[in-house]
Amino acid sequence: MSRVTGLPSAMPPAAGRFYRQGWWRRESFTDDLHARARQTPAAVAYVNVRVQRGATETAAVTFAELADQVERLAAVLWRLGVRPGDPVALRTPNQWEAAALWLACGRVGAVTMSLSPWAGAREAEIAFTGVPARLLVAGDAYAPDAVAPPAGLAPRTVHLRELLDSARSAEPLPAAQRPQAPPDGPRHVALTSGTTGRPKAVVHSGNTLYASLRAAAGFLPPRPVLTSTAGMTHASGLKYLALMPLVTGGRAVLLAADDLHGPDRWLDLVARHGVSCLVGLPALLGRMVAAQRRRERDLSGLRRVVSLGAPLPAPTAAGIRAHLCTGLVNVFGMTEGGPLCATAPDDPSEPADPGLGRPVAGTQVEIRRADASGAGGLNVRGPSMCLGVLDVRSGSATWTPDRDDGWYDTGDLVRSDEHGRLHYLSRACDRVGWGPMVPTAEIESVLLGHPAVADVAVIGVPDRQGHEAACAVVVPRSARPTLDELCAFLRRRRMGDKDLPARLAVVPALPRTALGKISKAELRRQVIDGALPTEGYDALRRRLE
Repeated sequence: MSRVTGLPSAMPPAAGRFYRQGWWRRESFTDDLHARARQTPAAVAYVNVRVQRGATETAAVTFAELADQVERLAAVLWRLGVRPGDPVALRTPNQWEAAALWLACGRVGAVTMSLSPWAGAREAEIAFTGVPARLLVAGDAYAPDAVAPPAGLAPRTVHLRELLDSARSAEPLPAAQRPQAPPDGPRHVALTSGTTGRPKAVVHSGNTLYASLRAAAGFLPPRPVLTSTAGMTHASGLKYLALMPLVTGGRAVLLAADDLHGPDRWLDLVARHGVSCLVGLPALLGRMVAAQRRRERDLSGLRRVVSLGAPLPAPTAAGIRAHLCTGLVNVFGMTEGGPLCATAPDDPSEPADPGLGRPVAGTQVEIRRADASGAGGLNVRGPSMCLGVLDVRSGSATWTPDRDDGWYDTGDLVRSDEHGRLHYLSRACDRVGWGPMVPTAEIESVLLGHPAVADVAVIGVPDRQGHEAACAVVVPRSARPTLDELCAFLRRRRMGDKDLPARLAVVPALPRTALGKISKAELRRQVIDGALPTEGYDALRRRLE
């Protein structure tokens, strides 16, 4: 664990201000839990919905029941030799006992590391090389050998069911033997960017997680009934499902099922359990809009839809407001810092312009290296920024908050309008063009309004002259659109010639990661390797001359 605990101990210069303003504190999430258990012991913290072989089982868990389970699991972990600072890897299903285990790890001072349920041997090898775990807890649905790293890296592996069985007879640790992770020390490690770049370990403290939750609570309804399409092994799922009830006093509705990508299942869940806030990726939210149009449910209790994880296309935003909920919040965030910018629920829809809104409370933004149009790289700092980012393979810290006065380069290209609202252009790694940048997110949003386009991704690929050209990869609705038709459609919506795609590929479906994001790296590989045929101009420059 030395690579994590070895991060520079110097606190950000603004740490004192973060404490004075209440973004950081001395208490822990376990303290929050016990306070809730004392004040409202019978209040429901989690509603657990499990779907197995067509049968649905629902259970409600109170704050008092959760607090008792956390203390018993903490005693079991202590008996297994888990001590303060020890890393515990969690590859657990989306159920309330997994949330209790995460909290129990904090009770004994352990540092948790989330592994995706879809992680294979390669991901496990990378993870345990960078962060050697003392213990791996796997859900019963996921066999340990599915994530087994090479000999020498493998931690001791136990099933969640084994821990729960042991917890039934366990006595909570005496008060004098109840260590907790310090609020400013490493508490959680999130692995990210394994499919699109060099895998990173993002290290958070209890305070940086709390700051991101406090910021997110600002755009949620009071005492929300929450559900999230991301599971608890994902950064946003952990915060909204496991931790937000402790901070707000609301409840989370957790869904554990074989198929978590079906829009009908989620809509039925929202209607049946009176969900007031739905958190999800734009792609799945768009499918929910279509499913609600096919079969209308009573969504009158829904007050917020929070879109995060990818740019929100204007047609999807309009569909959400029309068919799901008028209180739409588009959040720009990242594993390194939680929610950083957000639109207000009453912001008007801005067609063909994926707005990010304004910085959330506590976060500062700065646009650097701006070009003549005002577009430049987005840099952020604030109380929710992590303790550090590690290159998992090398173990070196690629960013810590003592660098550049706490500023973090997000790698995103944005511009600011006259009202101070930020507008997303693209990821820096998605930048397309040999001259002026091509606003890939804006082009994708506009093309989704074309009647023949069901889904689209704009990528950069080299043309025959070696210049980078924009290629639109389209999933057609029925009739196959032509490149000229798409370019004409973009021109009618006032897109300049420099922004038009030079090539077109048509596919039955876009490749996606396990979380539902479009894998542009895979699309580029297919185009460059010739596996995905394209049509269009031989050279981008020829059309512009």
